[in-house]
Amino acid sequence: MRRLLPRWAITAAARKFSSFRCKISNSTACSEGLAAARWTDCRNSERLRKSGAVIGSSLNIENSIYNMLTIHRWESLNHMNYKLAKLRKVHGKLALKFLKWIIRQPGFNRMTHMFCITVHILVWARMYGPAKSILKHLSCGDVAYHSLIHCLMDTYPRHKSNTLVFDILIKFYIEEGMLKHAKKTFQLVSSHGFTVSTYTSNAILVALARVEGMPSALLFFKCMLTGRNCPDILSKMHKTGVLPNTIFYETVIHHYCKWGDITEAMNLYADIYHLGQEANLITCNSLISALCRRGKVGDAEQFMQHMTRMNLYPDCTSFNLLINGYGNKGDALGAFSVFDDMVKQGQQPSHITFGSLLKGLCRGGNLHEAKKFFTRILDIPFAVDIHTYNILLLEICKSGNLHDALIFCEQMIQQNIMPDSYTYTILLSGLCRKKKIVPAVILFERLSNTNFCPDHVAYTCLVNGLVKEGQLKAASYIFDEMMNKNSLDPDIVAFNSMLDGYSRAGLMLRVDNLVRYMHELGLLPNLVTYNILIHGYIRKKQLLRSFKLYKTMVQKGFRPDNLTYHSLISGLCESGMIDIGAKFLEKLRLEGITPNDLTFNMLITKYSDKSQMSDAFKLVDCMTRLQMSPSAETYDAIISGLNRKGCFQKSYMVLHEMMEKRVRVKRTHYIALINGKCRVGDTRGAFKLRDEMEALGLVPAEVAESSIVRSLCKCGKLGEAMFVLSHMLRTGGVPTIATFTTLMHGLCKEAMLADALYLKDVMENCGLKLDIITYNVLISGFCRIDRLSDAWRLYDEIKQKGLWPNITTYTMLIDAVHKEHKIFESDILLKDIETRGLISSQGNSKTICEGLANAMRRLNELRHCRRTIMK
Repeated sequence: MRRLLPRWAITAAARKFSSFRCKISNSTACSEGLAAARWTDCRNSERLRKSGAVIGSSLNIENSIYNMLTIHRWESLNHMNYKLAKLRKVHGKLALKFLKWIIRQPGFNRMTHMFCITVHILVWARMYGPAKSILKHLSCGDVAYHSLIHCLMDTYPRHKSNTLVFDILIKFYIEEGMLKHAKKTFQLVSSHGFTVSTYTSNAILVALARVEGMPSALLFFKCMLTGRNCPDILSKMHKTGVLPNTIFYETVIHHYCKWGDITEAMNLYADIYHLGQEANLITCNSLISALCRRGKVGDAEQFMQHMTRMNLYPDCTSFNLLINGYGNKGDALGAFSVFDDMVKQGQQPSHITFGSLLKGLCRGGNLHEAKKFFTRILDIPFAVDIHTYNILLLEICKSGNLHDALIFCEQMIQQNIMPDSYTYTILLSGLCRKKKIVPAVILFERLSNTNFCPDHVAYTCLVNGLVKEGQLKAASYIFDEMMNKNSLDPDIVAFNSMLDGYSRAGLMLRVDNLVRYMHELGLLPNLVTYNILIHGYIRKKQLLRSFKLYKTMVQKGFRPDNLTYHSLISGLCESGMIDIGAKFLEKLRLEGITPNDLTFNMLITKYSDKSQMSDAFKLVDCMTRLQMSPSAETYDAIISGLNRKGCFQKSYMVLHEMMEKRVRVKRTHYIALINGKCRVGDTRGAFKLRDEMEALGLVPAEVAESSIVRSLCKCGKLGEAMFVLSHMLRTGGVPTIATFTTLMHGLCKEAMLADALYLKDVMENCGLKLDIITYNVLISGFCRIDRLSDAWRLYDEIKQKGLWPNITTYTMLIDAVHKEHKIFESDILLKDIETRGLISSQGNSKTICEGLANAMRRLNELRHCRRTIMK
């Protein structure tokens, strides 16, 4: 016999389980979206699926367990099949329960956001009725409709909702007769990038036509087209047998052209003739304008010919649009060809026509012809206006001839045409482009004090000019002035100028604050903004943040350009990760992206500086396959890297490759090779390089041979150096002063002072004047072997020739006279140094030795200061 539990125990267990179930429900609502396990009765769920019932599985299992406990069927729990499954990501009923629980709690005054979050959850769970009830509750309460809409848009991205939320709200407004709120909601939502459904758009049109009449409905229809939200009204008109008229087609085609959707506009144009109607000139001109704006001027001209075949002859506006299209492309020949057709068909050209022709000449780079054409049309009545003057003035300023630009402005005034704000903006931009910042600021101030208020373009030009000249404080002042003017609407270009200035100055904290302020104004960064930020953080060694910005810009749909990749690879190289930079470059190539030659040159230079020549030549080969060529600076780095590794033959081959590619070869390339040849004892190869230098006309023969002498001296091969020098003198060549000095220095180091003095006499006989460096070399040699008398004789010779001894001269002599205790020479030397103003009076010094020590300390301090300044 099975022992049954008493009734009170069963009731207590059921009550306890009920309480536990309630806790689970609340916990589930609070932890929405988390993965959890739930138990499911498989046999029961199979029966429900077969019957087509859709019941929450968690609720079913809870009821089943509760029933089994109530009827004392404890053993049945052992025969149930359980299965683990993920909890639903959204549960509308739990969300409603949670919302009701929150409403009952004290202290919750502002509930709008909570209601909107719940609405999004309900829409996602397809519980449209409760969602509509909440929106109705909010709309009928004290919440303003625009606050409700903004709240719905703010909470939209957090819950991956859909635009049905706005459709439900607009439908409620229509049902309640609140058409004003419905229209405002539609406009506000559309302006923020949300798309209202076609059904809802049609519902608004029907309600407006019924309540306010057709004029109001047509006005709203145009508003919908402007917002790129085109309802499916055309198909409904066809289905109901109501054929659209020409005005309807004209309106829709005009807005499609405005959006740039030429294909759809052309399809509608074809529909006009399929319905037996005819297009008018306004519609055709809209199509011509759209084609020209997209750069399809040839198609626009063919369409104009098609108009003629359809007995619809182009008017003055048609020709002006086509001429302007050619003018924008800089195709003056095409513009004048259309102009000839215009005159042949009897159309009268206007100032717009002549302005477009002038634009074609200017943008095509024919400034001289443009000036001649402008002079000819000055005699035609009404052919020139301020717009025409501005076109030519802009091109003159772009050419950098500001003097001609100012004279042209004076001629404009003499013709009784007053400059407008655009004229002054052109002049301002021209001054900034030529780095004439002071005149630009003066012009800007005068402009501000007149009736012409500078627009945001003028402000941006001045800010950009000041930033490029390093006047960041002045640029910041002008920028703040622009931001404080309510009449101005700064764009992303102005912000980019200031961001670039702060970034170049390393003020990344200000950059962050400005980006934050930009977001508050609703301005979104563009590609230039991201490039500025990435480059700024790269310069501050914040590589991780730069790559995060790179990832963000890609996620937002921006396609990085070569400047982006160059900055990132440069940052990797500067951080010592050249190999990663090269791998990043390879990754870009595999993705079909070809970085520019600047990036390749940078990586090759970095590898060459580290003498990793095999990696450098891999990149050179890659450039060759991409039909690129290293720059002259990159070749410099390659040759230097090869010479450091002793690969002189390879370096010589690179040198000839440069000549084949017509890259200018410098004498430093040959001198570096000559040094290398002399270092390994290949004197014959050095002379061969000398002959090549002479043949190429890089340097005279004397300079070429002098480089060999210096190279031999640096390698310690004084005998061979003297032989080459003697050969030069016998053939009538005159070595350079640097060559003699280098050879003297080598002889002095070997204590061959007699030969060094002989070279001094040879220099004087060749008409070369000894400089202070040559004398210092000789004095140093005599001081080293304690021949102070000979060193002092050279010092007297320096003074007699009017040369200025330098700090090196004085320190060598001070050390020598102090070592040999020469009191007379010490006193003269101290007086000379004091006369030069290098040391103060030695009145405080008690002895000569103390004076010499003070002088030596002071000279060393001056030398250290000079080195610091040079760094």
